[in-house]
Amino acid sequence: MKYQELLQIAAFLQDCAKMHAIRRIDDNVLAVSFDKMELIFDMNRTKSAIYSANLAHKNYNAPFDIMLKKYFSNALITKLCVLENNRILLIECKATKSYKEVSAKIYFEFTGKNTNVIITDEEGVIIEALRHIEKSARLVKVGAKLEALPPFTMDSEFKKIENFDEYFKNAFERLNAQKIALAKENKNAILAKKINAIANTLNSLDDEKNLLAKAEELSQKATLITANLYKLKEYEREFKLSDFNGQEFEFKIDKAPKIWASEAFKSAKKFKQKASNLHLQKENLSQKLEHYAKLLELVKSANSTFELEILVPKKEKKEKKDEANLGVAKFYYNEFAIFIGKNERANEFLLKNAKKDDMWFHIKDYPSAHAFVVSNKQKLSDDVIQFVAKLCVEFSNLNKGAYFVDYTARKF
Repeated sequence: MKYQELLQIAAFLQDCAKMHAIRRIDDNVLAVSFDKMELIFDMNRTKSAIYSANLAHKNYNAPFDIMLKKYFSNALITKLCVLENNRILLIECKATKSYKEVSAKIYFEFTGKNTNVIITDEEGVIIEALRHIEKSARLVKVGAKLEALPPFTMDSEFKKIENFDEYFKNAFERLNAQKIALAKENKNAILAKKINAIANTLNSLDDEKNLLAKAEELSQKATLITANLYKLKEYEREFKLSDFNGQEFEFKIDKAPKIWASEAFKSAKKFKQKASNLHLQKENLSQKLEHYAKLLELVKSANSTFELEILVPKKEKKEKKDEANLGVAKFYYNEFAIFIGKNERANEFLLKNAKKDDMWFHIKDYPSAHAFVVSNKQKLSDDVIQFVAKLCVEFSNLNKGAYFVDYTARKF
């Protein structure tokens, strides 16, 4: 955010008499509703800006968010200005709450690595802040007095904003394109790493025939030793034995013959079990590869950082074992949990375990993945419906194209 631009925006907002609402819609992004417009205050450290956009939002209920609502909902604006030689927009408000007037100040600090939003009382005592800063020359802590930042030499380049609607729209498009490109690069790298790890595991799996051959060899040798234990000394480690067909086998073992034979039988059993489960392991790993390949496609077509974070979250929540084994994909859209069946068994599992009020999605007139949203009896917004329908199509192994998606409550 440039100083000269911020001065012009402040002058533009001078006609606003009221702040109707202010809420956080992303970790460092706030939506501020003035008299006849809503502006987005993007307070990310590297790319801060003010713009207009219709964005999907997360729900927040931290102390900072509670204080925003308390002091700045339906509040009269008593002062709005930019602090001299600082990229800081100050808005002072007065709100009537339960027959009592409360006044507060909010500082939007577009100051690079120290970008912040700070709420203070009339005396400048900090009530709350987007970022609490304690290990710094300037303390930002609840209850502390907010120290004024010293004036800086600001950019002198002045470019007049002729049309604010166009300015706010262009500011969003420019910043959003940069954010999405960076986020996609990050998510692609995460998925590529996962795909590479799974592919390496898949390629390193033993062949079923080799495993069975190892099991047969160990079992044969253990049987041969067991049959000849009566003539073997406990301390013997190297010897030759012949089987019932006269074929001679040479042994070099590291334990007493009886113990070695017992352990060889156990190892042979494990090799047989591994061989019998090998196709399941391969199937599971192949499904994971397919899942991440689909996520790559969804990341490629995503048009917001909000959507990208749903698809590839920073912190993945652990899946329940039965869901993961069956092939159930799970996503979170704010408070809504979304389940997608990646195969027939997973679809059957979801149909059986869904609650009657959960919302069910299925592609019209085609065999497809089943998608369920745990609604907790809440109405789904159009954004959620569109997103789940998109997932349903992507996970259905259909040709590229447009499809109708049916949705209704599970009980119907």
